[in-house]
Amino acid sequence: MTAAETQYFALLRAALWNTPFVATESIDWTGVMRIAKHHANQALVGDVALRMTEGGPSAEIRAEMQTSLRSYFIQNIKLRQILIPAVQLLREHGIEPVLLKGFGLALLYPNPNLRQFGDIDLYVGLDHFHEACALLRTLPGGYNWGEEVDAGHHYNIEFGQYPMEIHRVSTEVKDGKEQKAYVAIERDGLVEHARRVDLEGFEISVPSEEFMVFFTFYHAWHHFLTTGVGLRQISDVAMALHAYLSPSDSSQTPPLDLDKLNRWLTEMHLMQPWQTFGCLMVDCLGLPEAEMPFFEASRRRRAQKLYNRIMQEGNFKRDNSFRYNKPNGRVGHKLHTLLCIFGDFFHIAKVFPQQAFRELYTSFRTGLSKTVHAH
Repeated sequence: MTAAETQYFALLRAALWNTPFVATESIDWTGVMRIAKHHANQALVGDVALRMTEGGPSAEIRAEMQTSLRSYFIQNIKLRQILIPAVQLLREHGIEPVLLKGFGLALLYPNPNLRQFGDIDLYVGLDHFHEACALLRTLPGGYNWGEEVDAGHHYNIEFGQYPMEIHRVSTEVKDGKEQKAYVAIERDGLVEHARRVDLEGFEISVPSEEFMVFFTFYHAWHHFLTTGVGLRQISDVAMALHAYLSPSDSSQTPPLDLDKLNRWLTEMHLMQPWQTFGCLMVDCLGLPEAEMPFFEASRRRRAQKLYNRIMQEGNFKRDNSFRYNKPNGRVGHKLHTLLCIFGDFFHIAKVFPQQAFRELYTSFRTGLSKTVHAH
C-alpha cells in the first residue's frame, strides 16, 4: 500500500465501525480524497476528517468536504421524497415492491446518510412489471427517454436528476445453469422471505438477510467482471455481514442462515471469489474474521492481486478513458466493445482465470445469440 492508501483505509475503517480516528502522521489529504472519490465513499471519509480536532484537512479541503456532504444529504432527502410516494402508489394497487441495494444497505451503516447512492431500485417481479411501470409513469415529474418497457431486466424512470429502476428481475444472469439456480434464489429472497424494515417512520420491504448479503456480493462481483467495482460496494457486503452476524445485534436480527448462503454461493460458482473478497474485507476494511463466513486465509495471495486491480480501476472504471470514449459508427462501436471484452478478460484472468474464461465464453455466446436473433 502507498501512504495515502494506508491513511485512506484507516479513515474508512473509522467510518464503517464508528470508532475514533487519531492521526499519527501527516495525512496526504489530496491523495486520500482522490482515492475516496475513486471508490465512491468520500462522504464516509470526509465525515471522519471533519470531526478531527488535530491533523485535519486544510480549510480549502474542509470546505470542499462540507459542500459534498451537504449535497449527499440533500440527494438522500430527494430520493426518499420520490421513493415513499412510489411505494404508496404501488401498494394502493396491490403491488408490494422490494427495495434493492441503496436505501436498504444504507440502513446497515452507523450513519445511513453517509452511504452514497444515486438512484432507487425497486423489484416488482414479472407478474406486476408492466402495471408497475405504467403506474409509476403517472407520478409527477417522472420521465422516460423512450426506452421500451421490455428492453432489459429493468425499466428506467427519471425524476429530474434522480433515476428509478423498476426491476422485473433483480439482475440478468447469462449462464443457463446459473440462471436456473438464480431464479430459485431470487424467489426465496425477494418473494418468500422478503421482510419489512423501518425507513425513518415508513415501513418498506427489503430482501431476506441471506439474499441481501448474497445479492450485494453478486452485484459487486458482476461489476468487477464488467464495469469495475469500488470499495463502496465491498463495504456494503461487510456492513451486511456485520449487521446480521455481530453479537450485539443477534438479539434483534434473525441470524444469517449460513447453510443457505453456502448453497447459493456454490450453485453460482462464487465461493472462490467470495473467499478472496473476504480477505480484503477482513484485512483492509476491518471486518472481524468471525463475521466473514467461509473465510479462507489461503486466499490472501490472490486477494493481493484483486486489491491491485480494484485500486487501479475504482468504481465504474471511471479513470479508464478508452472505455468511455466510444467511436462513432456501428463497426467502430462493435470493435470498441470487442477490445473492452478482451481487455477485461486479460485483467480478470490475472486474478480469477477460471471465471475469466467462463465470462469470455458467456459474453461471446450471448453476443452471437443476439446477432442471430436480430437477423
